[in-house]
Amino acid sequence: MKNRMKNKHGLNALTSLIVAMFVLSLFSGIAAAETPRDNYQKLNGQYQILKDNYNDAKAKYQDAKGKYNEAKLKFRSAKSNLSIDELKDKARSYLENAADYMISYLELLKNTVESSENNGVLPSGASANIDSHIAQLTDIKTKIQQTNTTKEMIDSARELQDTWIKIDLETRYYSKIIINHKIDLFILKADNASARMDTLIQKLKDQSKDTSKLEEDASSFDTIMNEAKQSHQSDINLFASHNGFDSDGKVTNIQDAKAFLEQAASSQKETLKKLKSATEPSGDFFREAQKLIGGKVVKGTGKLEANGTGRAIIKGNVTVTLSGNATLIVSSNADVTTDGTGTKETLGNGDVKYQGFGSATITGENIKVDISSNEITLTAEGTGSAILRGKGTYSTEKEFDVSGDYQKKED
Repeated sequence: MKNRMKNKHGLNALTSLIVAMFVLSLFSGIAAAETPRDNYQKLNGQYQILKDNYNDAKAKYQDAKGKYNEAKLKFRSAKSNLSIDELKDKARSYLENAADYMISYLELLKNTVESSENNGVLPSGASANIDSHIAQLTDIKTKIQQTNTTKEMIDSARELQDTWIKIDLETRYYSKIIINHKIDLFILKADNASARMDTLIQKLKDQSKDTSKLEEDASSFDTIMNEAKQSHQSDINLFASHNGFDSDGKVTNIQDAKAFLEQAASSQKETLKKLKSATEPSGDFFREAQKLIGGKVVKGTGKLEANGTGRAIIKGNVTVTLSGNATLIVSSNADVTTDGTGTKETLGNGDVKYQGFGSATITGENIKVDISSNEITLTAEGTGSAILRGKGTYSTEKEFDVSGDYQKKED
């Protein structure tokens, strides 16, 4: 009877530990920080293999979890030696599949981390940290398979939990480094946009057009961006200390790491809030500029088809396909596939210029596509805006509600 009560208390402790362990999210950082270019990597064959392995491990984990919960209910109602043995067996299977689930997640995560590491965004030891955790989890899985007593199972479960806590913290740390990098890129593009605003204002002034509203919007945009830059400098200073983490992003103190991530989240939230507020004056500038410049502006969600000569500027979350003798300039966050021979050049602002191709497909989120051609056929699908200048025709589907001729291109 005494041993039975001891087993019962031990299994209750194991149950509580398992529940606490999986309150943690298996997706806590990097996935949220993925860029459109990261999404393009998902077309990569190796990524798909890892994703399939992850989905398989997830399904097995969920199945083992269900069987464990059934055994737990059976134990609570029967409380026999048979139900105790079954609960132990299902708990062992649950923990074993949980370790596999974590390992498959890390292998999938490593695919994204290595890309950012190779580009100098993440610390050089980031993928090595992941390899180390995979090795740890593999060892823990072996221990789980060899457990004979409830205490051994509890110890393995606790080790699994402690390892996952560190993995979770490091994943969140890396994700925030990636967010900082994305903020850097946004600020660079904003600086380029500010310079283009000034150039356009001067050009319109030379045409004796009233630019007072444009100047007001441009000034407001610059003011907000300066505030955002100051806020982002605080982000950068914070990560220079990286309390609770070493230089490679490995946890050195769990409590310090948790406090650091809370502080980093608050700091980045303030920066992102300012960056978001900068979109209002830039949008106002864009709309006012179109009134002064002229040209058809198409906005909405759906499909745009156009054929003609001149220039098309497309922005948003879109996929653009085109053919013809065109010069193509795309933002650095766009994924581009071209057919035929041609040239590719990275411009000073990070945009990429293509010439001499036969056809092209451009896709991404918050991208910009600038097309100039004497003869072009294009299709754009998604959500965004298109400015059409020159001579030709266009039509739209779904929420796009404008169709007709291009306006004649102004000299």
